[in-house]
Amino acid sequence: MNLNDLANIGQVIGALAVVVSLFYVAHQIRQNTNAVRSATAQAVHEHFAKWYQLVAADAELSKIVATGLRDHGSLSEHGVCQTLFSFGKLYGGRCRGTSAPREAGRWMKSRRVRFIATFMSFLSYSQNAFLKWREKLLAPPLWMGWEVVIMNLVCAPGGKAFWKDRGYMFGEEFRRRVEDDLMKREPHPDARPMGAFTIGRGAE
Repeated sequence: MNLNDLANIGQVIGALAVVVSLFYVAHQIRQNTNAVRSATAQAVHEHFAKWYQLVAADAELSKIVATGLRDHGSLSEHGVCQTLFSFGKLYGGRCRGTSAPREAGRWMKSRRVRFIATFMSFLSYSQNAFLKWREKLLAPPLWMGWEVVIMNLVCAPGGKAFWKDRGYMFGEEFRRRVEDDLMKREPHPDARPMGAFTIGRGAE
């Protein structure tokens, strides 16, 4: 065996080493990608879980969310005025000289603020999940599950009204997904936003 033969063998060994290192790098990248996907899925689930826990842990907030999703207008400025008008008619002379109407107005407005803050956080989490799915960091089956939840809430009467008022605050891709897809789908017959009322075909 001469020097040329040894040089050729060295080149072959070097080439094999490069191939092995490439396989190793590909394996590491695949592992890192899987780790990132797992972390993304965990983060998305934690966001939604914390939101549900926040609502469930507060009886008053639960009522506000259910009311807002059913009839967002009842929490609007006009709805507040109607409530105060009814309050005044109901209690009339008995509440003159008292702070009852003013306190009722503050209470109604605080309900509206709480609903806006709570539903905005839900939609922000939803947009984040959508973008992660688009980036292929969230598995399609996981996204499909949360997409149904999102659809149920934005397709509720109050959800539609809320989106009409504040949908412009979200990214174009997410807005198109909501407006051109989710809101045009037929809700599942058993769809009940927050378990409070029906929006499917069986809705009255």
